[in-house]
Amino acid sequence: MRRWFVLTLTVLAVLAPAPAFAVGPPDSGVTSDTAVTTTSIDNEFLNTKRDLSECLGNSVDLPDCGIEPTTPGARGGALQYVTFALMALGIGFIFWRVARGVRARDSSLDPTKP
Repeated sequence: MRRWFVLTLTVLAVLAPAPAFAVGPPDSGVTSDTAVTTTSIDNEFLNTKRDLSECLGNSVDLPDCGIEPTTPGARGGALQYVTFALMALGIGFIFWRVARGVRARDSSLDPTKP
């Protein structure tokens, strides 16, 4: 019984008509006759002073291959520097705690040292 069910579903999937292509929202007025064939990319990282082909394929960003940060959270913005400072402070705090723990351990093993 299970094999017949699977076989029936497979046949229906193969023989079912292909879905119609969506050409746009119903209110947009775009139909298959007036479909727009141009593609525009709205990406802030493509607005560069250099040619885009020069910027691609490099492991290190080249000068003028990006845009100036417009928001604090953008790449190269103020929040990126704040994040770096907080991480540096966190690593410094960890090193301080480890050094303090090592000194406490050493002083408990040899009480003659100050």
